[in-house]
Amino acid sequence: MAPYHPNVAFAGLTAAGKTTHARILAAELGCGYVSATEVLLEILGIDVPADGVWFDRFDQIRNGRQGDSTDDELDRRLEELAADRQGTIFDTWALAWLAPEPMVRVWIESDLDSRARKCYVSQTRTAMPVSACRDHVQAKDADTRASFLRRHEFDLFTDRHRYDLMLCNSHLIQTADRSCADAGIAAFAPVVGEAVTALLNERPSGDLAALADRHPTEILRIGAAAPGTSSRY
Repeated sequence: MAPYHPNVAFAGLTAAGKTTHARILAAELGCGYVSATEVLLEILGIDVPADGVWFDRFDQIRNGRQGDSTDDELDRRLEELAADRQGTIFDTWALAWLAPEPMVRVWIESDLDSRARKCYVSQTRTAMPVSACRDHVQAKDADTRASFLRRHEFDLFTDRHRYDLMLCNSHLIQTADRSCADAGIAAFAPVVGEAVTALLNERPSGDLAALADRHPTEILRIGAAAPGTSSRY
């Protein structure tokens, strides 16, 4: 029988970096990659590349998600994919909460200012100022939070105990320019890779603690949360 390789589910608020680092890790590990955004676009019948779609198609996507049927279908498809695959990196909001299968669940924490800067830098077909990017990020987060509270009764803004790994990159992108963003990604990606690999390889708790000690700013927690934990960290 072939060895079992668990999936990895990345999550985080808008522009936290989950897509960037999920893709980097998938390439480094030679894993499959599943984008929840791509699945959503397929459900909505929007035939455009996923990159940048949350900028120039935000209103169209929001209108297509009125009611819960679209998001319920998205969750169903992601759960089916997670049950059918192994060794796959999922770039998704809710899978860490929905899927019963063993997987490494990763949350990327990033404060609003840093996410507004990342949003600004990542534009390809729009030219919103940073202030508008901030508003855009908040609007998208508010929509998603309301959906998850209504449908699944977990709070995207505060509930973190489901995650095996909590990372932070707020401090790595201090200015809204491409060079700073690229430097932040380059600094953060090795920490993400090392931490996820340690969990995939089921490293002893002492090794995980030593890893967190080496990266105290980037690794907020590694390993399961204490029983009963439900606050932000």
